[in-house]
Amino acid sequence: MDPIFRLPAGSPLAAAASADWGLLPLRVPAGWNVVYNELSARRLPDGRLEANDSEDLYWARTARPPWLSAEEAAERGGPQAREISIDAGWYGGHGFRIAVLDPDWEHEIASRTTTDLFECISTLESWMRMIALERRLP
Repeated sequence: MDPIFRLPAGSPLAAAASADWGLLPLRVPAGWNVVYNELSARRLPDGRLEANDSEDLYWARTARPPWLSAEEAAERGGPQAREISIDAGWYGGHGFRIAVLDPDWEHEIASRTTTDLFECISTLESWMRMIALERRLP
């Protein structure tokens, strides 16, 4: 199955894509280190959007605020006291899979699978915001 999508004409993702492969816009809140980002797409001549179909599309880890020492972060607890990862990839036959790991693949605390590119990006953005800014886990 090819990961080709039709997005609404007014969608910011649709507006961001051109005929050349390029990274999709992603709102990453403060508190995250992006380790790997290959969330890219291109617009096909018929208007459809073709997205990268790799199992390794996106990986980010929480970062302790620089003004907090490790001891202060541990005292406060919550997501800022430890490293949490968020990972996304395309798994043929299943779709995009987004997973929150605390702290590794043996400790998956949330996941979502979707064939919709917009839902994939929305989930990534909302979960990163929830963890970094609202200090809660999905």
